[in-house]
Amino acid sequence: MRIGILGPEGTFSETAALLWLKRMETGNIEEVERQYYETIFDVSESLLRKDVNYGIVPIENSLEGSVGETLDLLLNENREGGMRIVGEILVPITICLLSKGTFTQIRTLASHPHALAQCKYFIRSRLQITGVKVKSVDSTAGAARLAQEDESIAALASAEAAKKYGLSILTENVQDQESVTRFIVLSSAGSRTQPTGRDKTSVIIYLKSDRPGALYDVLGEFAQRGVNLTKIESRPSKRALGDYMFHIDCEGHVEEDEIKEVLEAVERKVAMLKILGSYPRAISF
Repeated sequence: MRIGILGPEGTFSETAALLWLKRMETGNIEEVERQYYETIFDVSESLLRKDVNYGIVPIENSLEGSVGETLDLLLNENREGGMRIVGEILVPITICLLSKGTFTQIRTLASHPHALAQCKYFIRSRLQITGVKVKSVDSTAGAARLAQEDESIAALASAEAAKKYGLSILTENVQDQESVTRFIVLSSAGSRTQPTGRDKTSVIIYLKSDRPGALYDVLGEFAQRGVNLTKIESRPSKRALGDYMFHIDCEGHVEEDEIKEVLEAVERKVAMLKILGSYPRAISF
């Protein structure tokens, strides 16, 4: 088995992958081949090329909200439904300040945009007042790899990244408050999960028009059947200003009669319905 992970080694995406493999009881985790990619887009492309069997990417954080790149690839890069969501993992995020040097040597701070956003108070109160520049990179582990090369660079990353890149943990738990990141497991379109009784289904819809009540009518199909929505979020369609797609997560599996019925009803009311997948709801670790 080959898994595509947002790399390099030591990212929270790798932590999510290992937790998912453990939950799936896939045998010896060390025998699973891990392929590391620089961007979320690269992970999805490797899956579409069938270079890997699964891809693990972040989709939302409890503090900073959704990861736009992931939402966009599910819509735009998911050519002809070539990928499906087959799992999700919740990872508590603990961010540390890592460096080869000392606190006073730091001139540049690097991390992923979401990690930087989660540590705004620490950055403002402890680093920017001393003139430290902030640099955005593609992953927290990528930031740790930069810090490995230069004592004047510090990274916001995990304690695991400190071990992998030989860095010191200067300060632990620098995030503004506790948070959890939700990761999704992507697989090829032919992959299916069986109903477990504790599932979630993700879809994208595009309304036929912006008439008053159009979205209300669609959501009413779920409400009438007692199907609980766990998430609804608008995302620009990139067709015109003010034109949106809607990402919806609901409880239930697409093979269950109730979910089949509601999605058939929704499809009649929208211009597009894309089913992203049904999968077991995550257990927090």
